[in-house]
Amino acid sequence: MFKLLIAEDVKIVRETLVHAINWQALGIDLLGAVENGEEVLAWLDREEPDLLLTDIGMPKMNGLELIEAVRARNPDIRCIILSGLNEFEHARQAIKLQVLDYVQKPIDPSEIERVLAHGVEVLRKERAERQALALTEQAAKDKLPNLSETLPLGEWSGSLKKKKLVEQALQYVKEEYTRKELSLSDVSASVGLSDKYLNLLFKEVTGMTINHAIIRLRMEEAARLLKDPSIKIYEVCDWIGYTDQDHFRESFKKQYGMTPTEYRNKFL
Repeated sequence: MFKLLIAEDVKIVRETLVHAINWQALGIDLLGAVENGEEVLAWLDREEPDLLLTDIGMPKMNGLELIEAVRARNPDIRCIILSGLNEFEHARQAIKLQVLDYVQKPIDPSEIERVLAHGVEVLRKERAERQALALTEQAAKDKLPNLSETLPLGEWSGSLKKKKLVEQALQYVKEEYTRKELSLSDVSASVGLSDKYLNLLFKEVTGMTINHAIIRLRMEEAARLLKDPSIKIYEVCDWIGYTDQDHFRESFKKQYGMTPTEYRNKFL
C-alpha cells in the first residue's frame, strides 16, 4: 500500500475525493484530506505520504508553492496537481517541479482513479529499482569493500576481474599508505602487475591514479588527526608519510581548500 494525502480547500470537492473513490482497490492508504498547504506541512512532521494530490488555488499557500516546500523536505514524495485552471504558467511550473500528473476539474472519479493507478505503478517501479540497487550495492560492499569506500558504485567501470585487482591494490594501499617510501612499484608488485598496467587499470575503474589514491587516504587521515589539538602538525605530517611539511601543506590545501593550520582552527 502507498500512502496518499489530499490538499483541497473546497469542502465538497474534498469530501467527494475521499468518498467517491475506492482507494484500497488502487493499493492506496488514504491518510487524510486537509484544507491547505500549512496543514500538509504539519502532517509531514507526523507522517509522510508517498503521494500528494493537491489543488493549485488554495489560500495561504498555493499548490505549486506547497509542492516546492514538500519536495524540499522529501523529493521522493510524488505530487499530482488538481486544478480548474488550465494555464500555461501552471503547466510550466509543474514540469519544473517534476509533478507526476495534472488533473482538470470538475472532478471525474474515473480520471482520478486512472491518474492515481498510474502514480502507484510509478511508485512500485521506483521501489523495486531502489531495492534492486540496495541489494547490488550490498553485494558489492561485501565483495569489494575497499572499492566501495573509495567511490560510489555508480562511478565504477571495468569488468569484475579488473575490479577485483583494483580492490587488492586498494587493500594494500590502505595498509601501507603511511609508509614514507611507499611507491607505485610497491603497489603493483603486491598484485603482480606492471606499474604502467596497474595505473591504467586503476584509473579505468576508479577515475584516479594510484598516487592520487595514496594522497587522498593520507589527507583524509591528516584531517582526522588535525581535529586533535594535542597532536602537532609536524607529527601529523610525519605520521601520514610526508617528509616535507611544505609538500604536505600544499597537498592538504589542494584537497580541502585550506592549510592544515586553518583546518585545525575550525575545531578549536
